[in-house]
Amino acid sequence: MASLNSKPLHANNDKSALDNISCTDELGMESTDSDEGFDSDFADAHPLYSRASGLQFMGLAASPTVSASATKKSGRGKESVRRASKPSDARASLTAAKEKSLGSTEPREHVNAGMEPGSQRNKDSVLHYFVATQDSELSLDLYLSRIISSFLDSPLPVFAGSNENPIVTQSRFSRHQVPRSNDDGTTLEEYLNAIKTNVIDRATRVASPKQIGHMTSALPYFHRPLAKLLTAMNQNVVKLETASTTTFLERETIAMMHHEFYGSKYPSSFYKHYMHSYDTALGVFTSGGTIANLTAMWVARNRALGPKPDVGFTGVDKEGLFAGLNVYGYKGAVILGSAMLHYSFKKAVDLLGLGDNGLGLVPVNDKFKMKMDALEEKIKEYQDKQFLIVSIIGIAGTTETGSIDDLEAIAQVAQKYKIHFHVDAAWGGPLIFSREHASKLAGVEKADSITIDGHKQLYTPMGLGLLLFSNPGMASSIRKTANYIIRKESADLGQFTLEGSRAAGSLHLHAVLHLLGRDGIESLVTRSATLVRQMAQRLSSHPAHAFQTLHDPETNILLYRYIPSLLRGKVAARAPLSEAEDDLISEATRRIQARQATEGQQGFVSRTKVQVQRSGGKRWVDAFRVVLANPLTKWDDVEGVISEQQTLGVVIENEMVEEKHEGLSSKEKLVMWVGWPFEI
Repeated sequence: MASLNSKPLHANNDKSALDNISCTDELGMESTDSDEGFDSDFADAHPLYSRASGLQFMGLAASPTVSASATKKSGRGKESVRRASKPSDARASLTAAKEKSLGSTEPREHVNAGMEPGSQRNKDSVLHYFVATQDSELSLDLYLSRIISSFLDSPLPVFAGSNENPIVTQSRFSRHQVPRSNDDGTTLEEYLNAIKTNVIDRATRVASPKQIGHMTSALPYFHRPLAKLLTAMNQNVVKLETASTTTFLERETIAMMHHEFYGSKYPSSFYKHYMHSYDTALGVFTSGGTIANLTAMWVARNRALGPKPDVGFTGVDKEGLFAGLNVYGYKGAVILGSAMLHYSFKKAVDLLGLGDNGLGLVPVNDKFKMKMDALEEKIKEYQDKQFLIVSIIGIAGTTETGSIDDLEAIAQVAQKYKIHFHVDAAWGGPLIFSREHASKLAGVEKADSITIDGHKQLYTPMGLGLLLFSNPGMASSIRKTANYIIRKESADLGQFTLEGSRAAGSLHLHAVLHLLGRDGIESLVTRSATLVRQMAQRLSSHPAHAFQTLHDPETNILLYRYIPSLLRGKVAARAPLSEAEDDLISEATRRIQARQATEGQQGFVSRTKVQVQRSGGKRWVDAFRVVLANPLTKWDDVEGVISEQQTLGVVIENEMVEEKHEGLSSKEKLVMWVGWPFEI
């Protein structure tokens, strides 16, 4: 932010409930905390804990007023505490108390005169932030609770797009130097007010029921107190010594998820044996699907180019990719997946030394699923080149369309050619909990590894991914140890994870599995998929034929586009479209999406570009992208978005006519279709 003392910036005078919140009253709450027990003799003998130190201020910081009188008992100085009548008195009294403890009667700005920057006393002054008193933390909690409630209860504007000049937004965050110290006297209250004004007021309302364009959603309320609990505990699950209980909670959570996908293959005794095995892992937690996919490819590469004792090769993890390919007689390596692969695999091939050309993309059909005949052709093509096929990727819920590959068929091909089969189920994995939709994941239990994102349809906070291994021994192929932590004989989870230090975020998923349960997750996933199907039906039966869906939704993601009035008859008759006509539709769709994102009053949808089949081959088109996963989204929210898009479409078409856009030569102004919205 430009300055903590800068004037609040409210673009376009946007006001919300958040604008009326000030933390002055909350943080100025009265407190009875004091520096009870502060030993003045100890302070004199130990400069780090001098009278100027934060240890003394730990009590004073939350003690609004300290009386001038003090008594001595057994060499210990105690100060009686009285309550302040108002916050301003509290701050003034606190300042006076600090000045007195420094042995100075001069005004505050002169207290540190002559003190070297970064001196011991300046360092001491930060210690009071490390021990929060009960009243001070309670007052802060109350203030933040008000902000959170207002933030969550203000669904519009969504702020996914902004009509504010980016330069204005950037100006709030223009400081490039770390302050030496808090010499300007900025209080926690002032800092939080600045954060509220510059960050929170215009932050994207990802929990809004009208934000139906991305894979973020409202969360169960219990995650907020759990997040506070995790911060207070500050466990580091890289090693048992800093996560004595959460290490085992994480292993239990992994086992529960493993059982959902692989339970049909293994008896209960399997889980009793491997759940807490120090030498193996049923899976690993990561910060998201990208790291989970990368880890899966890391495992697949290391297993494919493992040790070969007969020629003295100790494995790719020891000798590198070049040596490994040479020993095994390969001229290169590749990972195969459909053209709808997540971008994380582009990062994986780069980091694993395969390069961008090490990603072989298989064409998809008109349902955006991998073509199985094309997969076998790709395999033979790379085998003829003497390339190692590290892994075949099946997708259970593509990020753009939600489509699910034929996992059963891919599994059979992978087994036939003895290739590692990985399923990226970051989005669609939770369908496993739905009796109505679980069959769409048939074959997932044959995968060697599976990626799942907790922060998508398992409703955990951001930054929670999970990678499951069919065979717990797979993890040993990437096992790394050290002498001071993650020792070979330890239970440390960091032996098997790409990331080192990690928070115990598995508690969030553990809570979801226990508090929502299988039935609760099933109801959420099933409802979302049903709502998307209803939306697709609504768009397909639009009375003015103003919209066209691009696929039948398989999960809860839908692509569709706006059809300008001059082309509606042709699209409704399923007549072939020229490239220029498709471009016209894409232009109108892009403009509507951008206008709704910045000026819309009914909600937000995202936009993407996909290839569709035409008589002359594939063609790129733009489309609206809807993601319906928020349990709070109702049909009225969906209908509001569609209705507003039609209204904006009329405006956009008229603008394009005035611009004499190719394909829209009519000078007649368009009017709204009076029959929309309607009931079906």
